[in-house]
Amino acid sequence: MSLTRSRTRSRTLAAVGFLAATGLFLTACGPDGSATGSATGSATGSGTESGASTPSSAADATDASADNRADGTVTGTLTYLAPGKLEVDGRPFWIAEDTEIQGGEICGDPETQAAETCTADELDAVAKDGNLTVAVTIKEGIAERVVQV
Repeated sequence: MSLTRSRTRSRTLAAVGFLAATGLFLTACGPDGSATGSATGSATGSGTESGASTPSSAADATDASADNRADGTVTGTLTYLAPGKLEVDGRPFWIAEDTEIQGGEICGDPETQAAETCTADELDAVAKDGNLTVAVTIKEGIAERVVQV
């Protein structure tokens, strides 16, 4: 009887552990610390991408407009949406670890506007002000390059 109870408890604990791990996996955070996944896609109401778990899918799911999701270079005023998530000319995008960020007003001397390499945190800080014009090269919802214009 004791052996049967022990096996039952072991199976129950294993099942609970599996469910807990699955729950954590499904609510995993993106590179900027914000939640990504199918819950993000369904919460927006667009329904265009369900079950997506990449930052680009979460960015794409926030706007149902197909031409707003096209890859390419967009120029306009930089707007802050969330940590690591910005917008330019109505086009939301994510900043990745390998995104190339350059501009004197972002992290360097505004007088020279030299092509200094900047960090995502510096770009977020400047985007909060909302008065910087940039050119952003976007691929699959993630910025490959952000350059001050």
